[in-house]
Amino acid sequence: MKPELLTNRGAAITTHDEENVRARAYELFEMRGRIDGHAEEDWLQAEGEAAGSEEPKGVRASTSKITVKVVGEA
Repeated sequence: MKPELLTNRGAAITTHDEENVRARAYELFEMRGRIDGHAEEDWLQAEGEAAGSEEPKGVRASTSKITVKVVGEA
């Protein structure tokens, strides 16, 4: 029997899909600007997407935005 990863929704994915989940979680981390502190959120979102949902139940995607202000001349 293969080990399984479980999302908060209780939907299981096999370890065969773990590499895809890991890659997507890293992609979410990069999209956020490589800001630490959201690893679990990124992982759960990636698992939810692999299970056919964009957002796992009970886990809200971050709505924070990064604003960059450029001061001075280039």
